[in-house]
Amino acid sequence: MKWLTLLATVSLFACGGEIDPNAPLPTHRDEERDVTFVTAEDLHDWMEAGHADEVVFIDNRNLFTFEQRRIAGARLIPTDDVELSLGSLPLNKWSVFYCT
Repeated sequence: MKWLTLLATVSLFACGGEIDPNAPLPTHRDEERDVTFVTAEDLHDWMEAGHADEVVFIDNRNLFTFEQRRIAGARLIPTDDVELSLGSLPLNKWSVFYCT
């Protein structure tokens, strides 16, 4: 299962370079925390190369902040509910978790 975590708000408006559409998503693995990270720029470039439908965004904030501003199409799953919600996430996509 592919799990991806971003510890800061993702901004998908970065200007990225060219990326091979067949290239895998560049990630960094933190073995100690058992988490995989990706930069907003790398994710943006990869999505622009034709992989946007392979990503689902999970907003870990509360309902109030989610309603104020969010990534289009993101699902709200507050941090306290993530473990209970894992079974509802697609297994064939990257799950990108973000918060502020």
